[in-house]
Amino acid sequence: MNATALKPNGLTLQEVVDLLHGLLGERPDLPTPEQVLAVCDVLYSASLLKEEGRAVRARVIIAPPDAFVEMDGPPDGTHAIRFSSPHALTSNEIKRLSPAAGFFHSLVAIWPDRDRGFKIWGILNTGPRWLNLVAGGRKPTGKEIPYPIIHVRDPGWLLFYHGYKLVAEWRGREFHGPRMDVFQSQLLSERFAAHRLRLVEDLMEGCLPPNLKEDAYADLSHLISLQFVKRIINLVRTSGHGGSLIFLPEDQEGKDVAAGWIDCKYTAAPDLAGLRFGSLLQSIIRRVGQLCVENSSLEDAWEVFRNSSDTELDRLEEAFFELARLFSDLMQVDGALVLDKRVRLIGFGGEIRVDRNVFVVGQAHDLEGKTLTSWNVQSDGTRHRSVYRLCSVEPEAIGFVISQDSHVRMIANVDDSVVFWSHTMI
Repeated sequence: MNATALKPNGLTLQEVVDLLHGLLGERPDLPTPEQVLAVCDVLYSASLLKEEGRAVRARVIIAPPDAFVEMDGPPDGTHAIRFSSPHALTSNEIKRLSPAAGFFHSLVAIWPDRDRGFKIWGILNTGPRWLNLVAGGRKPTGKEIPYPIIHVRDPGWLLFYHGYKLVAEWRGREFHGPRMDVFQSQLLSERFAAHRLRLVEDLMEGCLPPNLKEDAYADLSHLISLQFVKRIINLVRTSGHGGSLIFLPEDQEGKDVAAGWIDCKYTAAPDLAGLRFGSLLQSIIRRVGQLCVENSSLEDAWEVFRNSSDTELDRLEEAFFELARLFSDLMQVDGALVLDKRVRLIGFGGEIRVDRNVFVVGQAHDLEGKTLTSWNVQSDGTRHRSVYRLCSVEPEAIGFVISQDSHVRMIANVDDSVVFWSHTMI
């Protein structure tokens, strides 16, 4: 890894090292920038190793042992296991420890031992709540960890975090700044706006508590719906299978689009079971409204949704996310999962059969899709190319494609051009 070579987007490894060093605050025993650079080299090397045939995955935190209290632990805190004798930080030691410090639940903790370099002083058990930021869980992440964390994600792929905030990424030979959270895009909000307003209007007369205004209920339903889609995508990612998720217009229009362009091996009957998502979502926002105080804002309602220990809300959340699990399981069948914008199942095992070639699409570098570069699709797989073709003929279609290597793209038609957004998860 070259500490000074300029990368395509202007970031250098040295700049990231300086950023990580600056996040450590001020202590007399701080590591030097050179030591932080050495950590990056070790972890990059570790990412290229295999542990019993599997790629090494680990989360490594640069933090001193005295930063964590002894009597603490998940789900809200961090349980620190301190080794009686620290171990030297090497790529092989990270490889050996990675199964014990499971990527989704724990961290390998390191700190320099005076001038003798970094040592592994223990394992921190955080629990999986931090995944809620990307996986769609309701509960909060717990106490923020104000130290740099480096994810050894896959061969040649490191992600640099400050606590739970992504600050930079090294992939292959390139550095990247923080990537986009496509679920924050205005496009998603606008494409589903009419549906969520109708969903709330159906309940406003006598069914929703007056503690929130109509637009707050509508925005709350959007945020909760995004959690649902995040959960589907994350479950598919962690399965290692990959898949495609397609959203089409609602009601008969969506069925007509599916009939015209997608052959679903398994199609869903148009019965009341297809309304389960909307029914559960309405029940959840109604319950949140009941738990809110009068004149609550959207932010207040979101905090109630995330932090309430209400038994009824817990039951509804379990049902809601079990439906997400069901949809993710349907994506294990080869072909696309096809839903309408009311998140009603149209079918799965869908083969997209658009007889139209798409050779170049736009890659968006901002959430608004204003900064685009041309992308030659010949380097992409069948899933991506088929969704590109669908979006080229159906302006309202939105696709999410999850690769087997866990990369995620959102694909849509913007002003008669096919555009995709890369979404960084973890």
